[in-house]
Amino acid sequence: MKKFMAYASLALINFIVNFFIYNYSFNSQATPHLHESQRLESGILMLTTTVPAFAVAAILFTVIFYFLSKKLK
Repeated sequence: MKKFMAYASLALINFIVNFFIYNYSFNSQATPHLHESQRLESGILMLTTTVPAFAVAAILFTVIFYFLSKKLK
């Protein structure tokens, strides 16, 4: 049960971090005064910003997950 709670907590933290990364990217790049073509360009820019951020967060949490699981054994 202890191991399950640790993994569930890490999954929740990972979700929260990824949500805030996406929210930060969206708020910093999208504004309500854009034309449709500008929104498309902004969407592509958001993808080039958030995908690497998600990759870094995933790698970081994988390393944490590995060391935590090793410590709980």
